[in-house]
Amino acid sequence: MDSSMSKIHVARPHRLGLTAARAEVERIAARVRDEYGAEYHWQGDVLHFKRAGIGAGLIALADDSMDLWIDLGLLLSPMKAEIEERLTRKIDETLAGYEADHPLPAS
Repeated sequence: MDSSMSKIHVARPHRLGLTAARAEVERIAARVRDEYGAEYHWQGDVLHFKRAGIGAGLIALADDSMDLWIDLGLLLSPMKAEIEERLTRKIDETLAGYEADHPLPAS
């Protein structure tokens, strides 16, 4: 099996700033830890996460962008397309919600 078939990458620009983006990612990581038993830790502005049987990945944050990489475990590899679509939709909804609550000032 081609290992690239189990890899997911989602990159998005954002307007949250690093502090708010980090707080949001921390909130989500804590929920995933509590609900699914995933482990995570920060190295600078990169959150690393893993869960046995599910896979591992990281979220790299910058002031104006985020990159999510996941290497799915063997059990989830057949569901890659569905997982990627759900993650992308959730990220886009979260960012759109933030932007709706924090509109850019008129110039």
